[in-house]
Amino acid sequence: MQSDPARRARGAKKIGEILGQPPEQVERNLGDIAPGLATYILETIYGDIYQSPVLDSRTRQIVTVAALATLGTAAPQLRTHIGGALRCGASREELVEVMMQLVPYVGVAAAINGVTACREVFAAEDQKTKS
Repeated sequence: MQSDPARRARGAKKIGEILGQPPEQVERNLGDIAPGLATYILETIYGDIYQSPVLDSRTRQIVTVAALATLGTAAPQLRTHIGGALRCGASREELVEVMMQLVPYVGVAAAINGVTACREVFAAEDQKTKS
C-alpha cells in the first residue's frame, strides 16, 4: 500500500484528537506484522472517513462504540473507543444508555459486555484523575 503523506498527517492529527494516541502507537502495535493495516487505519479511517463534516467526532464515537459492542468480539477496541467517546464529549450516562439501547436488537449478553467495558474504562479514567 502506497502511503499518502497528506492523508497520513490528517489521520495522525485526528487519531490524536479522538483517541489521544500518537500515530507511532498504531505503527508500533501493527507495523511489524501488518504495516498496510497501520497505514489503512491512519490514512483511510482517520485521514479520510473521520474527516467528513457530516458527523461530529462525538457522534462518530458513539456509533463506533455501538458497532463494536454489537460485534461482541472486539473488547480492546471497544474500550479504546469508549475512551475516545468520553474524550469527544459523550457522558458516561450516554455510553451506558447506548448499551441499554442494544438489548432489544443484539441481546442482553452484548449489552452486559458493553457495560463491563464501560465500567473498566470509567475506573481507569477515575484512577488517572486521582493520580
